[in-house]
Amino acid sequence: MNALLEHELEELPEEKERERFRIETVDQVNWALRKLSAIVAKRKEVEELAQAEIDRIQAWKDRELKKLQDNAEFFGNLLHDYALRQRAADPNWKRVSTPYGVVRLRKQPPKWIYDDAKLLESLKSQGLTNFIRVKEEPDKAAIKKAEGMQYINGKLCDLESGAIIEGVVIEEQPEKVEIDL
Repeated sequence: MNALLEHELEELPEEKERERFRIETVDQVNWALRKLSAIVAKRKEVEELAQAEIDRIQAWKDRELKKLQDNAEFFGNLLHDYALRQRAADPNWKRVSTPYGVVRLRKQPPKWIYDDAKLLESLKSQGLTNFIRVKEEPDKAAIKKAEGMQYINGKLCDLESGAIIEGVVIEEQPEKVEIDL
């Protein structure tokens, strides 16, 4: 942050002064925008410094966790090999238990691998629509853009059919003051 912005931060009003402060002129608007610009620059500086430290700590954490993961995989592979050798030696071998844990062999159900596009096409072509799920949801963008929809007396109405559409409340928003630096 440059010296001019640093200087602007030194002259910020005290908490007591803020209560009676009011902007009346363009010069005061300019002064307030300078202060705001300095605050934004200082905030950016703080964020960058914090992010640099977060990145450094995250890198350290990643290195430490990688070492631990490598060791866990090493011991996991040793136990996996042990279990497979035990099963090869004794077809009835199922598990070994110690005070620190259990190593076991467990049967798994077959894994189903789907190609959704082909499956959907096949189900449709064979008339098996009971195996096809359809997700329904309102198209909110289309409702907003529709010319025939109008909000009248707290109700959304379709002007073409005269139907009242339930489930929509439109809340008016006040004007928003934007400050660009």
